[in-house]
Amino acid sequence: MQDVKVIATRYTDRPKTDPDARIMNPADFIVVNPEKLQSGRMYVGDEFRAVVLTLTPGQAQTVHMHPETSHAWFIVSGSGEVTMEDGRKERASAGQFCVHPRNSVHGIRNDTDENLTYIALSIGD
Repeated sequence: MQDVKVIATRYTDRPKTDPDARIMNPADFIVVNPEKLQSGRMYVGDEFRAVVLTLTPGQAQTVHMHPETSHAWFIVSGSGEVTMEDGRKERASAGQFCVHPRNSVHGIRNDTDENLTYIALSIGD
């Protein structure tokens, strides 16, 4: 299996979302950058964060783990290959939900000709 990046802490300098903002449209937070994977911060609060990520064809998120953070991914459109522990790879596509508890290995690669967009909900540091 390839190297796994350990992300020990999250960014603490991100501005918090207005607490009165309770309903968001994920399409408003899509950022497409074929040069570098970037996230659209849909919600940043004290208890959890939600970001929208779009991978262009061939783009990948580095395989990584978080000792203090759990993730849930909601695949909005497209499909890709998810890498997990022991190099296990599985397909995930629009409408599916992926769970990555703290300390679990995860990463995703868009191996198709269309963009892959997902929402990542993060709980923890």
